[in-house]
Amino acid sequence: MHELLDEVLTAHGGVERWQSVSAITARGRLSGLLPQRFAGNKLAKFTVEVQVADQHTVLHDFPHVGERAVFDKGVVRIETRDGEQLDGRADPRPEFFGMSGIRRNFHWDALDTAYFAGYAFWNYLNAPLLLARDGITVTEAEPWQEAGQRWRRLEATFSPGLDTHCPQQTFYVDNGGLIRRHDFVAEPVGSWAKAALYCDQHRQFDGLTVPTRRRVLPRVPGGRVLSRPTLLALDFEDIEIKR
Repeated sequence: MHELLDEVLTAHGGVERWQSVSAITARGRLSGLLPQRFAGNKLAKFTVEVQVADQHTVLHDFPHVGERAVFDKGVVRIETRDGEQLDGRADPRPEFFGMSGIRRNFHWDALDTAYFAGYAFWNYLNAPLLLARDGITVTEAEPWQEAGQRWRRLEATFSPGLDTHCPQQTFYVDNGGLIRRHDFVAEPVGSWAKAALYCDQHRQFDGLTVPTRRRVLPRVPGGRVLSRPTLLALDFEDIEIKR
């Protein structure tokens, strides 16, 4: 394992504790510019459950109360609480690109939202253990100075078989080993959607350290980040760990 990644895992609770987790359930609030595209209740108040071993996410009471959206290894579906399928899409990611993706520049349907939110929540809640998975390569880049702080950086390359924002992503680590910033291109939104996700207000939940306040802001050339607009504001109010 990469030395810096080992430090990050230790700071967030330790690799053994993370590997003992089977699922994570989070409750919170979501707002910002991007959720205006979302269908249904726009996940303004959400309950989401992610599996750790496999890419599997359940968005409860979405797109409507009494329904749930399921993201399962790239496939998405809408179900009743009893598991009756109401709608589904076997290969949702290509729908965001090419001529068929023009509508998605303005409005997403419930399955679009289920795909994007499903993989994003899975990635966010599984970090930093995510970076130790097979198929992800990490290297250390040059350190970064920001707001009077020196952050070390992990460059991560994701394999094509994993649903995520983009193949190349950067994680910024403070002196305590905590992830404070995460750079990516949200490809389903557009090739222009270069973003920086800031993480703070870290709290412990059953031994795991998790940032409960996350803000996504536009990133411009040179790594500079604009202070507005807020593309996505994500606040976790409670996190439940299942082993």
